[in-house]
Amino acid sequence: MSKFGFLFRDGLGRLEDKSNNFTAMRIVFALMVLYGHAILIPLGKPYTGTWSLTVDFVVQCALDGFFILSGYMITASAMKTKEISRYAMARIFRIFPGLIAAVLVVFAVYPFFTALSQAEYWSSAQTWAFPLKLIGQVDPLAGLPGTFENSPVGHSANGPLWTIRYELMAYLGVGILALIGLYSDRRLVVFWAALTCVFGALVATFGYTGIGEGTITTLARFGPAFMIGAFFFAARDLVRITPAFIALAGVAALAAHELAIGWMMLDIFLASAFLWLGHAHIGGRIGHAVRNVEDVSYGIYILHWPIGLVAFALMPGLNTTQLALIMAPAAILAGWVLRETVEKPALAWKDRLQPRRKVRVAAV
Repeated sequence: MSKFGFLFRDGLGRLEDKSNNFTAMRIVFALMVLYGHAILIPLGKPYTGTWSLTVDFVVQCALDGFFILSGYMITASAMKTKEISRYAMARIFRIFPGLIAAVLVVFAVYPFFTALSQAEYWSSAQTWAFPLKLIGQVDPLAGLPGTFENSPVGHSANGPLWTIRYELMAYLGVGILALIGLYSDRRLVVFWAALTCVFGALVATFGYTGIGEGTITTLARFGPAFMIGAFFFAARDLVRITPAFIALAGVAALAAHELAIGWMMLDIFLASAFLWLGHAHIGGRIGHAVRNVEDVSYGIYILHWPIGLVAFALMPGLNTTQLALIMAPAAILAGWVLRETVEKPALAWKDRLQPRRKVRVAAV
């Protein structure tokens, strides 16, 4: 092979081998979001200055990265599953135990940080509606009365939870298609990916006003990101993710960045780069650690905001860097605790509720 042969070497591996870096990448994405919120909690919006605007762009790429990887792996699961109930249980137990735990933690801690009297706080309808709003994703940006008034974003009890609504929508859409037999064939997945991208392009080009305007507009962003990941899984035997392909996708994204579909072209570039990195082989002990890191990404994502609000309320003079240095280790620890005490037991309970069918092998 020539010295330039690596440019055309397919970097897409097999999820079945369980040898990838996706868990570590999700942790990095969660920490990127954490840092962005370490700017947001003390300063609020709009972002100003080159550094803050750059961080916000990186955070948006990380959010799209979550959906890209999710689309890739959820499609792998949905295409091979023979029992839609198993698919549904896996998605429910992935999201809701941690979400419920995070909401309960907030509900228990935030009364100590309200400007209202305890009588006023607990007699407020807003207090008692809060858990239902967040767990049901009716209003994921809901807050609790009088809490964290020193922060310009303290009105939202747990800001990052707003993206969970769109993750659930993606799960539901894939589940419905799989249920009616329209998600098992690779060509069908490619078709749905193309249709979703057309929807996103139309909304980006012409806009949308009407019922559910915010939800539709955001779905037009995250839906294509999710389905671009799905496309790369379904077309993995046809589309080779090589360094040359990634470079071309990057050039196309730069060329289209001022167009309405520029963000979609960016997601194609991000998807190819993230999937290539996810399957990249890292040797030695470092590679082993990366591939086998405990998945604390969800805990970091759903718990770092309350940690940041509490830290800023107790030490209001903290700057962005100081706040981030407090939030990061605390969120990693909280994510590990959530993983060990909630997520793993919930997954074990799921397996007991729906044990795998035993396959009998006849001896010849």
